[in-house]
Amino acid sequence: MSVLIPTYNVEKYMRICLDSAVNQTLEDIEIIVINDGSTDNCLEIINEYAAKDPRIKVIDKKNGGYGMAMNRGFDLARGEYIGIIEPDDFVDLHMFEDLYNIATENKLDFVKADFNRFTHDEYGNLIFMYNKLSKNDDDYNKILKPSEYQECFRFIMNTWSGIYNRKFLLNHNIRHNETPGASFQDNGFWFQTMMYADRAMFCNKPYYLNRRDNPNSSVASKEKVYCMNEEYIYT
Repeated sequence: MSVLIPTYNVEKYMRICLDSAVNQTLEDIEIIVINDGSTDNCLEIINEYAAKDPRIKVIDKKNGGYGMAMNRGFDLARGEYIGIIEPDDFVDLHMFEDLYNIATENKLDFVKADFNRFTHDEYGNLIFMYNKLSKNDDDYNKILKPSEYQECFRFIMNTWSGIYNRKFLLNHNIRHNETPGASFQDNGFWFQTMMYADRAMFCNKPYYLNRRDNPNSSVASKEKVYCMNEEYIYT
């Protein structure tokens, strides 16, 4: 199992992200952290963790954007399945063991799960908001072929709440768009996985915790919304 963490200028959140990765109940994992030219202390934090945990592999590269960082991680990953953690997010400690067991038992191209978005209140307490991938409970916990069940394309779009079979990605040459400086470069990847998968499953249990109070996030930028056009062209 490989876990990719594409990183750029998130020193404030880096430790909680890495803690959730190294403390997974699935211990047989490689954790590939791609430092995409951070100008803050991200690299120092990453190297600190790597010095203590041999499962962490560090890629330090010039800034090239999210898509390029993710593709570099895919090229180096060797696990049977690949998961993704955004560096300002974190995950339940059982996430990768549970999803890996589901994926291997059912020979899935990918498996994805519901997730929680979170913010903090004025006292610093976490506030969770449960997000269901599908509004229909019947869509969960069974094998689907998205191209033949097109309601899947109405599900919440994200790439990080699941894991993907590495051979499936390689066989279909599924990659991220590498437009310099663009955002939302996971949307094209999401569409490709949906389009090519023969065996997919969606689980009605939240594992991933998606931050919604990072002011530097792409979703907080009105200008970056136009990068969505590049993704539609790409796919």
